[in-house]
Amino acid sequence: MKKSQQKLFKKAQRYLVGGVNSPLRAFKPVGGSPIFITMGQGSRVKDIAGKEYIDYVQGYGGTILGHAHPKVVSAVGKKLRLGSSFGTNTAGEAELAKEICAAYPAVDLMRFTNSGTEAVMGALKLAKAYTGRNKIIKFKECYHGWSEQPYLEAEFNNLDSVKKRISKETAAVIVEPVPGNCGVIPPAPGFLEGLRRLCRQNGVLLIFDEVITGFRLAYGGAQERCGITADLTCFGKIIGGGFPVGAFGGKREIMKLLAPEGPVYQAGTFSGNPVTMAAGLATLRILKNRRIYRELEEKARVLCEGLKFRTCRVGPMFSFVMDNYRQFFWKMMGKGIYFTPSDKETNFISAAHTWKEIEETIRKCSA
Repeated sequence: MKKSQQKLFKKAQRYLVGGVNSPLRAFKPVGGSPIFITMGQGSRVKDIAGKEYIDYVQGYGGTILGHAHPKVVSAVGKKLRLGSSFGTNTAGEAELAKEICAAYPAVDLMRFTNSGTEAVMGALKLAKAYTGRNKIIKFKECYHGWSEQPYLEAEFNNLDSVKKRISKETAAVIVEPVPGNCGVIPPAPGFLEGLRRLCRQNGVLLIFDEVITGFRLAYGGAQERCGITADLTCFGKIIGGGFPVGAFGGKREIMKLLAPEGPVYQAGTFSGNPVTMAAGLATLRILKNRRIYRELEEKARVLCEGLKFRTCRVGPMFSFVMDNYRQFFWKMMGKGIYFTPSDKETNFISAAHTWKEIEETIRKCSA
């Protein structure tokens, strides 16, 4: 670690808790001091010491097109010159919402928030109001933000564990269709279908947390890829085009319980921020080219199959399975390859990663 980065980290620790604004950024799972990024372009980032990396973190999934995509930068620049926040309605909100609803047949109406955590909070509050029930089942392998929720925990890929917990008091089951914060975990054949059936039989809402998988596994997310529709869906990351965002949506009869249509209150000063809406809309318009998804899938497949060690992959999402990840991480950092600083987190192929960079990564990981 360069002295310039160590010095900056010490300064950050003086004013920020742990020197960071999100725990994983402290690099605790791999030890050492974290890097500080000064810029990103396409598939690469550069730290304050001037070292460049091929970036597979990609803002933890927020930049599927890569960093500073020209069309996204242009859209943001034009919008920013007109003002950044008004606290009232702008045309971009309806335009982006229209694109999302068109991509997800299960979403008739939606509401923007400022983060995935807020989206989950809104969806759970709405589910309780709609069903008149108070209990929520989640899976211990899944992450749904940092808010305190009284969850009942089941095991992912284990329908029997859900059956033991579901009851007449259950309002909803919330699930990441592909967990991405405990390593990438593929859903077992029939699991999500069984979950959909079990919820329907018990009058329980099924909530898909697609903050990571939305517009990533397909243009219509995990629901398009798996052929399963949820009652409520949570979004984030990609729909903001690299800016803070969240959203939740579902069928009209459920969503109309939200204020001002109904009694369930939810609000946010920066919800539907015009700059974020512009970035998200530019991103989704590019992603309408389905060829991008075929290339993401193929590049991820070639990368994971070319490595000498085990990985878990679904679409362009992958994680490592190894005992010495700390050593591997720093070895790759030294070679200019930036993976997530935890083997429990997901790495991402972006549309900006080239075949040459995939080959370079395989070669450096194998050396």
